[in-house]
Amino acid sequence: MNKIKEIFVIFLFLIFCINSSNSTIKDSIIGTVGDKPVTSSDLINEMKMLLITNGENFSEVDKKKLQELAVQSITRRLIKKIEIEKYNSNNFNEKDVMNEIGNIANKLNINVDNLKNIFKSYKVNFLYLIDHIETELKWNGLIFNLYKNQISVNISEIHDQLKIIQNQNFIEEYLIYEIQIELLNQEKLQKKINEIKNEIQINGFEKTATKHSKSTSALKEGRLGWFKETELSEKIKEILRNINVGTVAEPLMTPEGLIFLKLADKKKVEQKFNLEETKNILLKAEKNKKLKMYSLSHYNKLTQLTLINYNSQ
Repeated sequence: MNKIKEIFVIFLFLIFCINSSNSTIKDSIIGTVGDKPVTSSDLINEMKMLLITNGENFSEVDKKKLQELAVQSITRRLIKKIEIEKYNSNNFNEKDVMNEIGNIANKLNINVDNLKNIFKSYKVNFLYLIDHIETELKWNGLIFNLYKNQISVNISEIHDQLKIIQNQNFIEEYLIYEIQIELLNQEKLQKKINEIKNEIQINGFEKTATKHSKSTSALKEGRLGWFKETELSEKIKEILRNINVGTVAEPLMTPEGLIFLKLADKKKVEQKFNLEETKNILLKAEKNKKLKMYSLSHYNKLTQLTLINYNSQ
């Protein structure tokens, strides 16, 4: 079993470097993932990138949480890079990279040039984001090649969903918040669930998400955003349909971990139905769900085989 040391203590020099435009960084190795070193500048850049892509300011987020999420993000990427290099997999499309950059900019309500300027103002090379995106695309391509023969979609279920959607003039949209925690053994998990529920009662969902959630949505108080019901799994839709606005649902077990969902708001929107387009969306969503399952399973196996070590200071 690998011993994993996470950095949970904020280094004052990191805070200084992020806030000071004139500071110089003496780079040093702060950990390793497999045979790949992690430097202090890697951590700083990762923290900055998380802030930028989530539309947050350093002064408005929990510094300890930001560093924790940055360490997790670097670790995930390096583990994936090691596996990509092992298979010499380079299966990605430059157009997909540009599309993803555009999606990030759109979510922040800015254009790509503005996004690049923000990276420049934070003194982070834009290539850092491109490398992040390319790694994910290469990883997805590798997972598809490894598991494509095991991916099947039940077409009859897709047709059943289409019939239901076709008869609706309006569809629901949901504003969703989340708290995601790691899976533990049964005794510790129940204790953690009780702790989260109690803290939600005392401090509210948003503050609890910021403190406890392991998802990057913690930087935005757990906010995931608005989702059309056609974009959600049947299990999630069923949960949201049966709770009131402002309510937190019972925690849901997923491959990623245990998730608390809060329905912050909902609204009905008029549906412009295109049969072929909707069918393709449902098919893609189902395939992506299967790929995500294989991706997570494959990644979890790698974490058990990879030596991960961070030096606490």
